[in-house]
Amino acid sequence: MSRDVAGKGRPPDTLCLGGEAFESPHIRRIFTCDRALRQLLADLPRFARVDLPVLILGEPGTGKELIAEALWALSHRAAHPFVRLNCANLGADLAGSELFGHLKGAFTGADKTRAGKFKTAHRGTLFLDEVGDLPLPVQPRLLRVLEQGEIEPVGSDSSLRVDVRLIAATNQDLPRLIAQGKFRQDVFDRLAVLVIQLPPLRERGEDVLLLARKFLREEACRYQRRVKDFAPAAERRLREYHWPGNIRELKNVITRAALFSRGLLVRDTDLHFAPARPDSPGQIRNSAEGPCLRPSRSELLELLGEEGGNVSATARRLGVCTRTMYRWLKAYTVDLGEIRTDALLG
Repeated sequence: MSRDVAGKGRPPDTLCLGGEAFESPHIRRIFTCDRALRQLLADLPRFARVDLPVLILGEPGTGKELIAEALWALSHRAAHPFVRLNCANLGADLAGSELFGHLKGAFTGADKTRAGKFKTAHRGTLFLDEVGDLPLPVQPRLLRVLEQGEIEPVGSDSSLRVDVRLIAATNQDLPRLIAQGKFRQDVFDRLAVLVIQLPPLRERGEDVLLLARKFLREEACRYQRRVKDFAPAAERRLREYHWPGNIRELKNVITRAALFSRGLLVRDTDLHFAPARPDSPGQIRNSAEGPCLRPSRSELLELLGEEGGNVSATARRLGVCTRTMYRWLKAYTVDLGEIRTDALLG
């Protein structure tokens, strides 16, 4: 199990490469030629100066943890701990113990007192990743910390004051979870005081090739391979792919290409993408409320037009299965016959 405090555990995933250099080394690791992301990075110091909660939204693999660590490093709390907790797959009892701690003998197996993440992060920053998975029974206790700065360890009758800046992140559509009764509106309101929306890799233009070349250099050096760059056909495939797994998926694809390509150039046949996977609940949405994997209606129509109304070909470009495509077409009330007729006439 990795440690929690920054500097003692595993380094966070690299977010991006290229673009401006910033004074903070944590931001200098975040390079991009995408205008929107560069503006977001330029705004990070303003987010970092205040102690208000921050909610980071973005698809898996977009670098939410790296942004959270940059916010901590730029803040006045940088001399104090940065503590991480992934809320996925935590039951209510375990989540309560992890967050608020417990006393020895509080429950079966509690053979010693545990401080919990909030107490460990005192005067520092606590990063709750996958906060949408936080069990519903624990959420009122999180609200108490946000409103009163107090925790009550499991098995204790008294409260402890804590001074913690909270940063949360999710790839889920929290308003949708609220409507389903799986997330509390009042907790969302307190978490979403400041909101950062990270763009998916497919919306970052030339960052795909920028990152691909960076990863290729690193992996070629690591595995002592002679490969130097990408053939034009390979560049086209990298640009056209939908990247549902974002930067994490890109790095995996480039690692495989560096290991198994022959010669100095990566060819298009050296690029092997992960099989399309079913979309998970909460990730298929296209609104300002949260992150999404589904393209907008206009984007979907444009892709369908380019493929002459061929659903299977469009699904391959988006990296999804045809069943998902037909569900999107139904949701957007798209007339395939009209698109195919226009393609024939055009």
